[in-house]
Amino acid sequence: MWWAELIDALFPRLCRLCRAPAADGFACEEHRWVREENPARCGRCAALLGRGLPDGMTCASCLRRPPPFSRVVACLDYETLRPWVIALKHRGRRDLASPLGARLGRALQGESGPACLVPIPLHPLRHLERGYDQAALLAEAAGRELGWPVVRALERTRSTPPQGSPGAVSRRANVHGAFALDSSGRRGLAGRTAWIVDDVVTSGATAAEAARVLRRAGAGGVAVACLARAGMALSSVR
Repeated sequence: MWWAELIDALFPRLCRLCRAPAADGFACEEHRWVREENPARCGRCAALLGRGLPDGMTCASCLRRPPPFSRVVACLDYETLRPWVIALKHRGRRDLASPLGARLGRALQGESGPACLVPIPLHPLRHLERGYDQAALLAEAAGRELGWPVVRALERTRSTPPQGSPGAVSRRANVHGAFALDSSGRRGLAGRTAWIVDDVVTSGATAAEAARVLRRAGAGGVAVACLARAGMALSSVR
């Protein structure tokens, strides 16, 4: 149709990340979102299971120490989304939060029951340095996609080194006691499943520490939603 050609001429389909031509208007060939082929994942933390194990089986780590959240849902594995995450977090590309958050929202479509989105907060000093809180922006975009409320239920009580950085101790110790309930957070949690929102889940230690606070605050349930599952795990696209 002539009008479709006109729209393409006026509003060319470009990659949101690098502005190269993109057939789908979202990602170019270099930065396209490629789903891994039928990976077997832990039904609790989305860690990649060993060859031959069934999808949805609980991994050895979750059997030894069950996490305080019910499961992890992610868009894709970290290696696929690495350029997107780095641009969002470290290169000032806050404009990416809206399309990425919308994709995260679509990954949660079909979830039942009353729910809310709870972003993992940055420490105020890190927020000042970066100029924005990427998890909060992702949660807001996902919330618009889903029609779910965003509840700023958490505050970060101390600054922590980035997980896995040379200055960090063990991941669990690094974030121990790093979160507290925001004074207004409890009201938005009652009777709802709190979906913790973050850009990347690696070991799950940050999400677990946040989940403990939300469970003590009376959340009806706690789960995790992230753009990417990193480390020894792949994605939990559901």
